[in-house]
Amino acid sequence: MKIEDLKVGDTYECKVDEDMDHPFKGKVEKIYEHSALMEIVENDPKDNSNKMELNNKIVVSIKKIKKIK
Repeated sequence: MKIEDLKVGDTYECKVDEDMDHPFKGKVEKIYEHSALMEIVENDPKDNSNKMELNNKIVVSIKKIKKIK
């Protein structure tokens, strides 16, 4: 995915190498040069404590964001 393809308010499939152990769905809140601030909207129940620690928000690299099929 390219950074130009992201739209604020749209939801995408995301994966990060730290902080969250499983893939999750995130809604774009802000777009940066090579990443985006995502609101975690759907996650594996095993990551609920991680989500709470992050206050439902996480920065995700553009390389780790995919369109939802």
